[in-house]
Amino acid sequence: MPDHINNIERTLIDNMRNGRYNNSNGVASGSAWASGTVNVFGQYPEPEDRKFPSIIIAQAANGLDEQFMGQAIQGSEDIGEMYGIGFMIHLTVDKDSTITVDGTGYKQRRLLNYLMLGAANVLMDTDFTATDTEVVERHFTGWTQVGYLAEKEIWGSSCSYLMTFKNSR
Repeated sequence: MPDHINNIERTLIDNMRNGRYNNSNGVASGSAWASGTVNVFGQYPEPEDRKFPSIIIAQAANGLDEQFMGQAIQGSEDIGEMYGIGFMIHLTVDKDSTITVDGTGYKQRRLLNYLMLGAANVLMDTDFTATDTEVVERHFTGWTQVGYLAEKEIWGSSCSYLMTFKNSR
């Protein structure tokens, strides 16, 4: 049985770490930031392990999306269903975070804006062809709760991201 959920989670985390996304119909790839520039966590880190700027990719749900009639997957001899997985993704930037973009140091709200667009590109363009997981749909809800926590001097935003994939067995 293919390990679809771990394939998806690991691929998203790896691509977020190096900022990689497709920019030419899946032929070439671009990068929103250099590998190691952004700290990516696959779950909520312990407070003492927190580093900035950071992206937290937290699995929020998974389960059946659609059961096929007779469990046969269209165009295949396999049985299975469409399965969904959902993530809550959080971006955080502290007052000392900086990423250099085209020779300019981005900080604070400007850095958060840059991370929101770059992370959205990665989410929507992550390529799963190197895995045995066939992603059918992606739903990015957009960034919400964009704001600043003055007492901690942290800028942040969150989104939910849903994917549907074929779960054949």
